[in-house]
Amino acid sequence: MARIPNKNRSIDGSKETLKLAVRITDLWFVGTPNKSEQAEMVFIDSEGDQIHAICKSDHLKSWKADLKENCTYVMHNFKVVKNDGQFRVCEHEYKLFFIGVTVVREADLHELPFKEFRFVEFANVVASNFVSGMLVGGLSACFIEKYQGCF
Repeated sequence: MARIPNKNRSIDGSKETLKLAVRITDLWFVGTPNKSEQAEMVFIDSEGDQIHAICKSDHLKSWKADLKENCTYVMHNFKVVKNDGQFRVCEHEYKLFFIGVTVVREADLHELPFKEFRFVEFANVVASNFVSGMLVGGLSACFIEKYQGCF
């Protein structure tokens, strides 16, 4: 019997043997191509919940050709760590790292939503009512905070 996929919302760091059915809504590469490059991406599940995932350079060679923005996948086994860096791309408390036993299989999951923009209301920017360090539409909240007087 096939295991039911975990929801992004249920990821709490207590287990790493996850099964996820996700769409990659954002995919970008950081570093020097073919040397110290890593892939960073945002996964969205059937409920529209997002989580940040990272594939470091030591695992990227295995997956780079298969990872595509807007494609859907069933994935298993990640290292789960706190999402407490200086800048975050998702509100989720945790993020995922690909490890040696991560399994990625492209799947036909058309019911999964596409990217959902989560804009910050202009009034909230002016009132400094936002999460500092959260990337918003490609801009960090720190950038917005610094240039707030320009609006």
